[in-house]
Amino acid sequence: MRSPRQIFEDNMRPADLLMRVYRLLNTDDHLLDQGAMVETLRSIVNAGSEEGLIVVYNEIFLGLVREAAEIPTSTLRRASLAHFLRQGVVASCTSLETYLPAILQDKLPIVISALGRDFINFMPKDDKTFIEKFKMLTFSLDEMLRLLTDPNAAEYIANKVIGFLGFSYLSGSKGVHVVGRLLGVTEPLKLIATRLNRDPLELERILNDTVQRRNDIVHRADRSQKKVDDKAQDITYAWALQSIDTIRHVCLALDELIAERIQEFEAAIQPQDDVEEVLS
Repeated sequence: MRSPRQIFEDNMRPADLLMRVYRLLNTDDHLLDQGAMVETLRSIVNAGSEEGLIVVYNEIFLGLVREAAEIPTSTLRRASLAHFLRQGVVASCTSLETYLPAILQDKLPIVISALGRDFINFMPKDDKTFIEKFKMLTFSLDEMLRLLTDPNAAEYIANKVIGFLGFSYLSGSKGVHVVGRLLGVTEPLKLIATRLNRDPLELERILNDTVQRRNDIVHRADRSQKKVDDKAQDITYAWALQSIDTIRHVCLALDELIAERIQEFEAAIQPQDDVEEVLS
């Protein structure tokens, strides 16, 4: 069974691939369809003089597009290649939003088992973001009675919490914050920023800007929600790479912080397990 971290890294691979494909194909619109290099390659592939060829050439890649590929020059220009960057941003946000519920599903039962009834007191009372997320979470009388005798009560409560949050809530800086707090990481973004030697406000801004941009890409063909404009927003390789890498670094740092806290919770459970084993 794959760990939440493996799930995250697997889902990040398409984002990395899209960025690499962009780097391979981007020539800053300096595509070649005539000249000495084109003619040299024409002779190498035995293309006739009437066949249209496009040479994609930059400092890391040399490629030849033949006429049979039916790829017009416009497809290889920067305006079209920018869609690789946009989809890379989308894939990275999907990775984040897949990781957060996965780590909750995997680790929250351990936290609940370790704390027992103290799990309620463990939840922060002065955290506005956290309180706002869970103010509508309730357990019915039937559920409460079930939990009194259910040997899998921790898993049931964890699933209830995750189902209540849903995927839509586990996104951006708030999703990172809520998941971190549930799993025992106090001030998640601050601790992540310290681990990465970054400013927490900067990390929060980049995370939320990236998620907002993903929403613009997916729902408005990259038209900004903030203004009515028929033109798609500009996107650069540097901005997309920064956004994707920030999501990667935040998730990996959060995973490390959670792993450290879970070790503490598992240590709290272990003595009780040892007692039960002796008694049996």
